[in-house]
Amino acid sequence: MPSQFGRYTLLQRLAVGGMAEVFRAKIVSSHGFEKILVIKRILPHLASDKTFMSMFIDEAKLTAQLTHPKIVQILDFGEVAGRYFIALEFIDGFDGLALLRTCAQKLVRLPLTLACFIAVELLEALDYAHNARDMDGSPMNLVHRDISPSNVFISRGGDVKLGDFGIARAEERESKTQVGTLKGKYGYMSPEQVAGTSLDARSDLFAVGVVLAEMFMGRRLFIAPNDLDVLLMVRDAHLDRLERFSHDLPPALDRIVRRALKKEPEQRYQNAAAFRDDLAEYMFGVGRRVGTGDLRHFITDLFDSRPEAAARLAQQARKLVEPRAASGRPLPTAADGRRSGAANAAGPRAAASPSALPAQRLSSEESTADLRIDVEPARPDSGARNGAAAAEATRRTAGGTLLGQVLAQPLAVVDLDQWASETDRSQARGTGWTPLPVGAEGAARRASATRSDVGRFVSGAPRRPPDSAGDLSIITPMRILSDLAVARETGLLRFELSGAIKEVYLATGAPESVASNLPGDRFGEYLVGKGVLAAADLERALGALPEYAGKLGDTLVGLGLLKPLDVFRLLSQQVRERVIDVFTWTEGTFAFFRGVSNAQESFPLGLDTFEMLGAGVLNLPYELLERRFAGVLDCHVAKSERPRVPPEAFRLGPTPGEVLAMLDGRRTLRAWMSHFLAPEELLTFLRALYLLTETGLAEFD
Repeated sequence: MPSQFGRYTLLQRLAVGGMAEVFRAKIVSSHGFEKILVIKRILPHLASDKTFMSMFIDEAKLTAQLTHPKIVQILDFGEVAGRYFIALEFIDGFDGLALLRTCAQKLVRLPLTLACFIAVELLEALDYAHNARDMDGSPMNLVHRDISPSNVFISRGGDVKLGDFGIARAEERESKTQVGTLKGKYGYMSPEQVAGTSLDARSDLFAVGVVLAEMFMGRRLFIAPNDLDVLLMVRDAHLDRLERFSHDLPPALDRIVRRALKKEPEQRYQNAAAFRDDLAEYMFGVGRRVGTGDLRHFITDLFDSRPEAAARLAQQARKLVEPRAASGRPLPTAADGRRSGAANAAGPRAAASPSALPAQRLSSEESTADLRIDVEPARPDSGARNGAAAAEATRRTAGGTLLGQVLAQPLAVVDLDQWASETDRSQARGTGWTPLPVGAEGAARRASATRSDVGRFVSGAPRRPPDSAGDLSIITPMRILSDLAVARETGLLRFELSGAIKEVYLATGAPESVASNLPGDRFGEYLVGKGVLAAADLERALGALPEYAGKLGDTLVGLGLLKPLDVFRLLSQQVRERVIDVFTWTEGTFAFFRGVSNAQESFPLGLDTFEMLGAGVLNLPYELLERRFAGVLDCHVAKSERPRVPPEAFRLGPTPGEVLAMLDGRRTLRAWMSHFLAPEELLTFLRALYLLTETGLAEFD
């Protein structure tokens, strides 16, 4: 450096990623004209990869159509000696990652009002991008998919801009990625992004909620010793760390950030404008008018190592982090309600103590050394070394001697908090589920199932009679699982057919793990059968199992054979397929053992039982449906007066609801079948009717 690249002079290499490298560059024109910009150039070894090339070109075409003052602008696109590049606007400043790291190193908490201002600016950019139209005026339906501190750019003048639309998804992109393909940083993804379902703009709003929460706390929101645990925390939207480290948040901000971080998209803000307006309303309510000037003054002193800058920084922090109501009194915090009971119990003096407001300095035990904004997983053998390094870095930077190295060194993880598990499953037991018919026939069938089932378990279940049992030719697997899901039962559901055994462990009505005596149902063989893993690699992983506590998923990740996300997705997919396969069983037996949990530690999958029922009915052939409905052809069918779940729960679009609305009890099934002339329409109707009747939404007279 410097080096010539076409008409640009590359001055400094700023970063390198998985697809491209980024340079600070300049362009020189006539009469001494010069302009500093950023060149993003595809890596040499990817130049011949058509997929990467297509994605890179798409990024250029996409970003070129986004013109907004709060979005990093694209200036040029081209090719030099076979190397494609994008020329981007240069932001003279730093990213949000550098801001949070520097606050952590200096033990300074970012003022709440500045955090809100940054989030408002970010949401302004997303509001524009989510509603952007292409040159023909058609909606682009854009989702950024990679909102994180490192993609939030802050200029030295206090301007906030959103950048890097490189992995954004739009309907008109030429290199369309598979629905649910997971890219980006694990700790900033939405639950639906982790689960691999379709995304919309609300996924970006969850990520903004994560960034906002981290600015409030000065710590990572989703952090764990390994990537799989991080993915679980995100998928389940575990907010334990928010509860632990944001006790001083005003209730209004606490409500806003928690709404943004709802697991279900329907419960979040439905668009960026609504999220932005709530934050703006809060700022108005506390009487704070914060703008680029306030942010400029704060960051100028934050990155200044002189003692007088530290004094100014403390003064600014005190002014900005103490929101007050119109009366001039400090606003209540989210912890006030929790504190009031304890304060009253401690006596009048304690009760009169003012509530703790967001402090401008963090105590030593709250050191933000665990503010690991980078995404590299912590190595098990580096804890002590990283801890010592972080402590030394904190000590020296607090004295103002190493501020120049803050941005060059990632912070170490020295205090990984143990995050709480899911709600105690012992409290989630269902009640009253007794699918067996009463009387002598039911008792005989229960006794028969008990004699045949006890002692023949794949996973070592307890030897006791089942709480419910029966014949699959009388009660279908779909009906059984539906009843258990409605009752939110926890226990072991066991199916057997001609020597084949499948044991489904349920937690509050949802499949948590599956054990089977069929070789093809084992996870390793499943991966080999899918072509994801070579047989030799599976043997290698099986040999290394003892080193990873017998967990195949952790072993595959530890050996570098699969990425954490691949394990997460494939394991969920396999269990889902194994359960759905049982829906086609029309013979065999079942038995349910309430309260039984898997003795072997399993990976919590977060599967949705009703979505699985919807997916399972699509696999049912016409012959099976014809046999099931043969005895009720002349019966009238109507929707149930007490539906147990809404038809939308099956996630099959409008079809189940439309069929349910048609069932008024006036027609027999035979009449309905004659109504549909096209075979595909009849099959769709019968599948929907089967789903509705087996889940209790419709019934025959």
